[in-house]
Amino acid sequence: MPKDFILPDLGEGISEAQIVRLMIKPGDRVALDQSLMEVETDKAAVEIPSPYAGVAKTVHVKEGQTVNVGAVIVTIDDGAVGAAPIPTGSASDQSASAPVSPPAPQAAQRTAAPAPIRAGSGSAPIPSVAQTSGAGSHEKTTAAAAPAVRKLARELGVEIDSLRGSGPGGRVTREDVERAASAPKTAPATPIRAGSGNDPMASPPPMAPAAPLPGVPGVDKWGKVRKEPISQIRKTIAAQMARSAFTAVHVTHGDEANITELDRLRSELNTATNNDPKLTVMTFIVRATCIALCKYPGFNSSLDLEGGHIVYKDYINMGVAVDTERGLIVPVIRNADQLSMRGIAAALRSIAERIRTNQFSIEDLRGGTFTITNVGALGGTFSTPIINYPEVAILGLGRSRKTPAFKNGQIVEALTMPLNLYFDHRATDGANAARFCSEIKSYLENPAKFLLD
Repeated sequence: MPKDFILPDLGEGISEAQIVRLMIKPGDRVALDQSLMEVETDKAAVEIPSPYAGVAKTVHVKEGQTVNVGAVIVTIDDGAVGAAPIPTGSASDQSASAPVSPPAPQAAQRTAAPAPIRAGSGSAPIPSVAQTSGAGSHEKTTAAAAPAVRKLARELGVEIDSLRGSGPGGRVTREDVERAASAPKTAPATPIRAGSGNDPMASPPPMAPAAPLPGVPGVDKWGKVRKEPISQIRKTIAAQMARSAFTAVHVTHGDEANITELDRLRSELNTATNNDPKLTVMTFIVRATCIALCKYPGFNSSLDLEGGHIVYKDYINMGVAVDTERGLIVPVIRNADQLSMRGIAAALRSIAERIRTNQFSIEDLRGGTFTITNVGALGGTFSTPIINYPEVAILGLGRSRKTPAFKNGQIVEALTMPLNLYFDHRATDGANAARFCSEIKSYLENPAKFLLD
């Protein structure tokens, strides 16, 4: 009899998901726990397994559609007219008694993601992350890659199985795909003959074809366009940023720190400890910011205007903005002020690994009290990030660069880093912002001060 399968609960606070890829079509035979489709929530991409064995009678959704939790997505019939009866018994018994059919592409195994470890909280289950992909909508490959990377490979016409991944465990990254797409294609040389059309002196070579645009083709008033559904994570970012922009009173304070001595000390420490754990400049910035927040708690607070209160937090949960293939994600280091320098370095390394492999839960992104974002990692010197509401401040870092500086009356080379604090003027004033940045700067320029705290 037909059985309706609804989109299951995908986690606390998740009410909808976007269908990224359908893995079955009407009439397909479906095995128990076979992946039916890949969906994307506001923070993770997961595959939905079938709770029934039978024949897919009706697929109620399509790729790109946004579906509410509880909506019917597939109807599976275990006795469909014209379909071969489904044998009872184990999965191996079913495969043994099924009619012989042409071999299908082998799907990579799906493994459940390990639950992340968070300081100060219990672990939460994480949906399994899709590990399979294909050049077409329904074909699969054995390459280990995130859904967004597989989609990019399809769009750029890159055979993802042929790539050697540079990520952890041989995982194919976005950079691997882009590098393969931009690699020159070798072709046999054509001799140049006078008067022929391939004379480079006669006409300029044709421009390289542009990368194919994502989305579904269409037209507007002026020409061809392509439309792609807005992803769940982009919807969440848009709503959060709009709320912050039209609620908080954003003000910017800029400064610059000479991190020459800090960078030298960091390099020496990493050599002495064999990079276990590896100390990055961000490690010291997180520690310096925690010290400054303890001295200026107004930046580690939130506003309760309805109740008429400023809520000062006795804990510091440091958010670190991370640019990913699916959008900006801000995981949180809980109780960062209680961690040593080595503890912060280990936490940052764990964050990077979990985000890169999608091994995190929504709980890892909640509860932040202050955020640090580093546009300098992408080459910028200045930006205007939006405060992560209901926090009241965010520290933006620019690209470190060598500049001339005076030391003992001599011009010397210095490594400098821009520091830009964006804060809600309703919570505090510009003078406090200047003092707060100066506190951070004093530790970055004189790293020996870390020994005093």
